Amino acid sequence: MSAGRRTSSIACGLALAVLTWIGQASPAFAAASLPEIAAELKSRLTAKSVQVDAHLLKSERIRRFYAERDFRPLWVGRMDGERQAEQLVEVLRQVGREGLEPADYAPGSIAGRIGLDSSVEMAELDLLLTHEILRYVEDLRNGRTAPRAADPELFVNLRKLDRRAILEGATAVFDLRKFLAGFVPANPVYGRLRKLLAVYRTIVARGGWPAVPKGRALEEGMRNRRVALLRQRLALSGDLPGAATGSQAFDFELTQAVQYFQRRHGLEDDGVVGPATRRALNVPVADRIQQIVINMERWRWMPDDLGARYILVNIAAFGLQVVEGGWPLLNMRVVIGRPYRRTPWFSGRMTYLEFNPTWNVPTSIAEKDYLPRLRKDPTILAEQNIRVLTSGQSRLHEVDPAKVDWHRVRAGKFPYMLRQDPGPENALGRVKFMFPNAFNVYLHDTPRGELFSRRVRTFSSGCIRVDRPLELANFLFKDDPNWTPEKIDEVLRGGTTTRADLPAALPVHLTYSTVWAGSDGVVNFREDIYGRDALLGKALFGRAYRSAGRGASANLASR
Repeated sequence: MSAGRRTSSIACGLALAVLTWIGQASPAFAAASLPEIAAELKSRLTAKSVQVDAHLLKSERIRRFYAERDFRPLWVGRMDGERQAEQLVEVLRQVGREGLEPADYAPGSIAGRIGLDSSVEMAELDLLLTHEILRYVEDLRNGRTAPRAADPELFVNLRKLDRRAILEGATAVFDLRKFLAGFVPANPVYGRLRKLLAVYRTIVARGGWPAVPKGRALEEGMRNRRVALLRQRLALSGDLPGAATGSQAFDFELTQAVQYFQRRHGLEDDGVVGPATRRALNVPVADRIQQIVINMERWRWMPDDLGARYILVNIAAFGLQVVEGGWPLLNMRVVIGRPYRRTPWFSGRMTYLEFNPTWNVPTSIAEKDYLPRLRKDPTILAEQNIRVLTSGQSRLHEVDPAKVDWHRVRAGKFPYMLRQDPGPENALGRVKFMFPNAFNVYLHDTPRGELFSRRVRTFSSGCIRVDRPLELANFLFKDDPNWTPEKIDEVLRGGTTTRADLPAALPVHLTYSTVWAGSDGVVNFREDIYGRDALLGKALFGRAYRSAGRGASANLASR
């Protein structure tokens, strides 16, 4: 082929490509020029507020980004802009799967502008696409509400998102749906909650479950209409699979189903439907859905990668797990902080253990708990092997508590240190597990083992007491030849405070989950013992929030 013919062929090919590009471009782009759209974008973004339909856009998120590109549109001047807009509409209409509210976004406003041809409508479409992509990603990754705004006691470090990288990535992909799916939290707890949400919404769509009317406690051997309703209720939640739901007989199979339900809800599993069990049964599915959404929001604040091996403490469930490879290898009961001394919610890294620890009584406990008692009887410290120390000349000196005028000591100016030496009555027991943090919270043993038999275990001053601390210690050192079970026993018998560093720092996650599905698929619900669900629920749902755990702490004392 001659050079001239080749040049002519290339020119024809380019012309065909241009015509094809124009044909694929949205009609709106053909009707309005880029300068017109850019001028409209600039006018909108330099105003004090930016509103499209009923959606007030947070313009500070996108103003600088557009300004740096001379307010040129990001989407509407592209051949694939219309397709990406349609894909975003599809995603936003399905955000309910993630526990988000479609009404918070603008799928209808976006859909209504696709194909419109004025510079105003095209500018608005461009703004909506940019704003809603960022909003959706931010809500997925960091939650719909700031943790501290919902609950002042939450100290959660949210992810720093690169908005520029998000937008550049979104415009570069062929399938925007797949790109946005990559921002869904990847931790397994969130994933299982996501599936659970879909299941419970299916139950709602089918009419929900019936309530069990008031009356005397239901138990095996009884026969009445309330038993038939109980059967229906348990069948719908999967506690009574494959059983006849029309029967009015309370048989052994129904007893087992009630026990299974009770275990899933943290109740005494005696198989009797008393007041507390009936209250849990009668929580509407819609309330449980809100509870699931609340917990999904919490898990959006958590890391995607919890660690190959980590400790997970669920404050609301009074439980601890050591998870390795995604499976819980150890499960233990724990005692947590009293409602007025709540155990905080945060993540840390455990670095060492102390055997035969001393207990330096926190000043807050010394002032609130010990000072009133010392004013009445200074000898109480000797009974607990607690010494009174004061500092002077860079040294600590012991003080005779009987010689202190405790009535003159004031809270807020406590001049002493109270220290409990190692021993059988030490409040920390024989071992404590340290993950340094701003709250001075740690895991530890306790001489009061009888408290672990209680179902509501809110007895500490904020730290976490562990049911089987030596088993936990031996497990953490299972691969360390320097700290064999025999070595640990030897150190404990010696009675001297001894530090033992872990071979590698271990992630520790203190969480507050009132609903979760375990790796075994079992769905669990717990009461809102600290009222954290109520705070977050009000932030997410406003007046529409309905607590799934009214009177939680008090009601757990009865069946």
